[in-house]
Amino acid sequence: MLSNRYPVFIEFGDCDPSGIVFHPRYFAWFDASVHALWRSAGFSLERLREKYGIDGIPLVETRAKFMAPSRSGEEAVVETTVTAIHRCAFDLHHRLLKGDEVAVEGFETRVWTALDPETGQIRARPIPPDIMDLLSGR
Repeated sequence: MLSNRYPVFIEFGDCDPSGIVFHPRYFAWFDASVHALWRSAGFSLERLREKYGIDGIPLVETRAKFMAPSRSGEEAVVETTVTAIHRCAFDLHHRLLKGDEVAVEGFETRVWTALDPETGQIRARPIPPDIMDLLSGR
């Protein structure tokens, strides 16, 4: 499956008054890592929109498991891997690594969407076969 590593330097502003990373920052890094994953495969969200006419790849489910605190001044890597591909969606697994230590795991489901020309609503659309191949690492 498609995978990528995204470096993160933890800044003072990422932390709460206790000096540890404020939990929403992890979700921002996970999101940035998804876009880095697409870039590593030769796509940006803009290029996906142009080529496939999609509206986006919105997040529809997420959760995280926090195992070790992260602090200002630390360097980390978010390792993002596609774990499953469905007709209109795909699942991702994120691991925030500090050296060999897994500090946080994140899980997401994102949906391939486009605007419905009749209603103007965002609707799930089938993922094109070449993108399924890309996500699966073929």
